[in-house]
Amino acid sequence: MSIPKLSNEKYLEVVAAYEKKTPRSRKLNEESRKCIVPMGAPGYTIWHRPYPIFIDKAQGSHLYDVDGNEYIDLFNDQGISYLGHKSPPISKAIVKTLNRYGSHLALCEELATKWAEKIKKHYPSIKLIKIVNSGTEATELACQIARAFTARTKIIKFAGHHHGWNGVLSYDALAAGSGTFFTKGIPENHWDNLVTLPPNNIGIVEITLQENKNQVAAVVLEPLGAASGGTRLIEGFQKQLRELTTKYNVLLIFDEVATCFKVALGGAQQVLGITPDLTCLGKTAGGGLPIGAVGGREDVMSVVGALDPRAEHFGPLFPMGSFCAHPLAMAAGIAFIDELEKGDYIANSIASAAGLAGGINDIAARLKMNIQAHSTYSFLHFGLTGTFDMSQALEVLEFDLMIRLALLLGNPGAVALPGLGCISGIMTKKDIQKSLAAFEKAFSIYK
Repeated sequence: MSIPKLSNEKYLEVVAAYEKKTPRSRKLNEESRKCIVPMGAPGYTIWHRPYPIFIDKAQGSHLYDVDGNEYIDLFNDQGISYLGHKSPPISKAIVKTLNRYGSHLALCEELATKWAEKIKKHYPSIKLIKIVNSGTEATELACQIARAFTARTKIIKFAGHHHGWNGVLSYDALAAGSGTFFTKGIPENHWDNLVTLPPNNIGIVEITLQENKNQVAAVVLEPLGAASGGTRLIEGFQKQLRELTTKYNVLLIFDEVATCFKVALGGAQQVLGITPDLTCLGKTAGGGLPIGAVGGREDVMSVVGALDPRAEHFGPLFPMGSFCAHPLAMAAGIAFIDELEKGDYIANSIASAAGLAGGINDIAARLKMNIQAHSTYSFLHFGLTGTFDMSQALEVLEFDLMIRLALLLGNPGAVALPGLGCISGIMTKKDIQKSLAAFEKAFSIYK
């Protein structure tokens, strides 16, 4: 299947329309490029050609840039602002805690306990928890815990599954499915204890466990599939993994950094009915503030110890961090979970994602374009139909990036990642209609 391409003339036309719409963003990007990488944007997912929009105000499911343009937020901070921007209960909790403790308190306070109790309530697999500052920290720590507990060194991950940019699991993350690490800075021999396998082939997993008997500490995966269901796992694969890891006495790690509280209160493990040994949490669990956590069985988590030779739990693992269990994140996380427990936010986000996927497919059919969308709970996935080998990966990315840019040209526009939307729990039917109008305008640039 051919990949749609824009003529140079059409490409320049799209860029010119964007530049005309966003002159102040262009000026601000010129200034930020002088001091921030990459290209003036704090994160690589934020940047897009020819420059990113700069936001002046955010409210609920809407964004307003410095040029006064309005956008429906399908990016949603990668799902972090699940209750929308400036959620009143979360904002109130943050201000109250700030007035009580100040901006930070690297000592014990009760909020951390209350937050952890909330997590345990909804994640029965988590008996003890270690709080850190990000999903990237959580996935790295989970591997260290698994290695310390099992006294084994190898970790199995699946091609294309994203577990942050840490130096333990980031292999294959930026060129998903290619079997290569699409970056510099980490020596090749660093990956000697990481085994990357194709997903959905339980036979290869068992062969690998047999060939590496008593060497594999854990198997880690995104439990709903790569990038939260963009590439789906076949039904039953997760259950087979649970059975195999139990058989070979290997720990099973669910990376729920992206899925926690966005597919169910108890995450992907609740909807799958599977109990992992370790669970990684992040993003949403802090109510929009930086957070990460690893939780699991008592015996496994007992390797996390205090730096005191007479302590009840002295070592052998001492994960540190001055901002762990930051009181503002704890307060925001508690307020966020409280609100989820009271409302229908999760059901609404799942229905909204499904409505958007159906609408995109209707538009693609009407325009006779080879584009297809699907939703995985609250995640919206859209892109070219068909299977593409990795030699075409950058051409597919080029198409996704141009659709992302074209979405911004709507009135109102729509903000999304390439091929991905993380739908909030406060989307309205009007938001969906306006978003679909932006998609139709974006797709039309290829006609």
